[in-house]
Amino acid sequence: MEYVVSIDERGRVLIPGEVRRRVGLKGRSRVLVRVREDGVIELVPLEKLFSEVSKIFEEKFRGWREEEHEASRILEDLVR
Repeated sequence: MEYVVSIDERGRVLIPGEVRRRVGLKGRSRVLVRVREDGVIELVPLEKLFSEVSKIFEEKFRGWREEEHEASRILEDLVR
């Protein structure tokens, strides 16, 4: 799936509706903007990133629980 989009005078890019629906972006969603070494810009939905990081944490720390741990708070803040 590829689209040509424009950047307005304030630097905003409109992500086509089909793309937003496919990746689950809704109004007020947050994305990570990543600039690769080769100059390519990537947008990663934070929900997806949070999900991937959560799976890794679950595997590495299976059975370990600490509700007030700083890492738990940081992960929760990422999806807000």
